[in-house]
Amino acid sequence: MNFLRLEYIKNINDEADWAYKEYPECSYFPLNFKRGDGVEAHASNLPKGSLIILSQKPPKQSKRYLTHVVELCNEHHEDKPQWDLGPWGIVRWAKVCWVADFSNVDTMPADQDVMQAEWGWYDTKAKLLTSPSLMNKWNSIDNLRAHLQKTFI
Repeated sequence: MNFLRLEYIKNINDEADWAYKEYPECSYFPLNFKRGDGVEAHASNLPKGSLIILSQKPPKQSKRYLTHVVELCNEHHEDKPQWDLGPWGIVRWAKVCWVADFSNVDTMPADQDVMQAEWGWYDTKAKLLTSPSLMNKWNSIDNLRAHLQKTFI
């Protein structure tokens, strides 16, 4: 995994279970974005090849966990024909580069422990790792990427 392409972190919501847990490393899946104000344009502007960390809080858990690192596989115009009008109908195809062990939550990286800063997990958009909230803690994207590399190996 080329950590220089690690650019985003994305909030994932699934009210019933862990989202995307059925996809092992090297598999492909449609990464969903919930329709909302500016989400279509946002999802369209995410560049092919970008790496995105997925963070989620499962049902009946108090903590958020970093569960995947995925790579966007296509340009948005290649994925757009597969979009539908449902609430989660905006998709970008992604490849799993790293996945947590869902069988043991105690070994999963906790979002707050790893990121050490509030990064704004309140909606479906992918947030830049260079956001002010993260850079106040890490000072540079290189520092943050070096720290994250230790987590995702």
